[in-house]
Amino acid sequence: MLQQPEAQDYVVATGESHSLEDFVESVFSELSLDWREHVEQVGEFMRPTDLRLSLADPAKAFDVLGWRAQYKMKNVIKAMLSV
Repeated sequence: MLQQPEAQDYVVATGESHSLEDFVESVFSELSLDWREHVEQVGEFMRPTDLRLSLADPAKAFDVLGWRAQYKMKNVIKAMLSV
């Protein structure tokens, strides 16, 4: 993968989109907890300029390098919690 004839930029991503709330809910779920009982959302700290959707396209990395994400969000969460 690193031995390419020319340097290029590649997007390394799953191609899936998850909100921060999805992530937090998944983490707490792995711990058998309801995130709403432990997290407080305060409107004054919400920034109107925050992204509502962030989605990366890793197609070039697959097309050129044959690279595909092996882990999805839930796999990463489980790995983070097992440390």
